[in-house]
Amino acid sequence: MSIRVGIIGAGDIARVHVRAIRAAGGNVVAVSALSERESKAFALEHDIELAFEGAESLLERVDAVVIATPNGEHAGQTIASVRAGVPVLCEIPAGVSLNEAVAVKDEAERSGVTVMVAHTLRFLEPMQRLRDDIAKSRFTPRHVILRRTTMRRTNAGWSGQPRAWVDSIVWHHGAHQVDFALWLLQGERADLTKITVHGSVGSQRSIAGQPLDLGAVLGVEDGGLVSLSLSYNSSRDVEDALIIGDERTYVFSNGQLRSTSASERDSFSRHISPGVQRDVEGSPASRLDDLKKQAIRAQDAEFLRAISEGRQPRSSIKDILPAMHVLQALVQEG
Repeated sequence: MSIRVGIIGAGDIARVHVRAIRAAGGNVVAVSALSERESKAFALEHDIELAFEGAESLLERVDAVVIATPNGEHAGQTIASVRAGVPVLCEIPAGVSLNEAVAVKDEAERSGVTVMVAHTLRFLEPMQRLRDDIAKSRFTPRHVILRRTTMRRTNAGWSGQPRAWVDSIVWHHGAHQVDFALWLLQGERADLTKITVHGSVGSQRSIAGQPLDLGAVLGVEDGGLVSLSLSYNSSRDVEDALIIGDERTYVFSNGQLRSTSASERDSFSRHISPGVQRDVEGSPASRLDDLKKQAIRAQDAEFLRAISEGRQPRSSIKDILPAMHVLQALVQEG
């Protein structure tokens, strides 16, 4: 019998999760939103049987939930779901402070209920292969340089649509980038005792009072470095990575991972997906978007498999907690 999944939230990312859960064999049976009108419209659009205002009734009718609501609601809704005995895949971030994330982790441990957090960059296929090479000592990274810039001075999401809630460069995109770097260098769960943090948030604020910029340098074991540059104040969307190692240097850009040497343009880029690789006419943005959707499908499939197999998923709440510690340190420094 397929796992009955409920979706809490009815925004853009919720739509992506409906498709991903169904692709993984899950049965999306219910959705809840802030209003009955909103949930019913979403249910009609996606052929979902049950629609609710609020999550309480939904939790009684599902085997698992995906939480895809505004950032500030994640921790409370995750804890409520765990207390109801329902496994959770929570959209990033797990909370908008370290204290919130720790509260989620503590409740999950007390209840013995699965909580996975959607740190989707861990599931990018070319990066998984690079991580495998690092684990097998075929590549020794020394410096990871990450950039993520976009324009979010006003309240608009990644689709460009206006929204009522305020995004956070620290707890949203900061969580993505910090966790990705620590995972790449240290594996599934980073060792906080081997990480030093230097950085700050910028002084300029959005119309909602949120910082628009974040810069940091992290030191990890054996002298490795992570350099982070994030901005919500950029007229150009940039999302790339430079991974410098003893054996070669990799560049991740436009949905592809390549080494600096043309003769070493190895197999990683061929594993993005056949559709993306053949679509040479597609724009770089569309290639990266396709790669991310593929990663979300892999991530949501991991969530369902972990439930079926009675094990902890990758990117569990405990796995991603070191990144939240780093972000809290940056907030305190800034």
